[in-house]
Amino acid sequence: MKKKTILITILFVLFCLPYYGMAQPKALIDDPIFTFEAVPEGVHVSHEFIIKNTGVTLLHIENVLPP
Repeated sequence: MKKKTILITILFVLFCLPYYGMAQPKALIDDPIFTFEAVPEGVHVSHEFIIKNTGVTLLHIENVLPP
């Protein structure tokens, strides 16, 4: 009985862990680079980056800073 339990545990780990490792979020940015032209001082400019999650779990985006 003990050998069966060990065998079942090993088989469970071998079959489930690879899937668990693949189930991750994945960010896809269509145009990841945008270059601003010359801007006069004091003028506010902005640009939107479209980010898609192509993974299978929730994507969290935190602590976004300019380069």
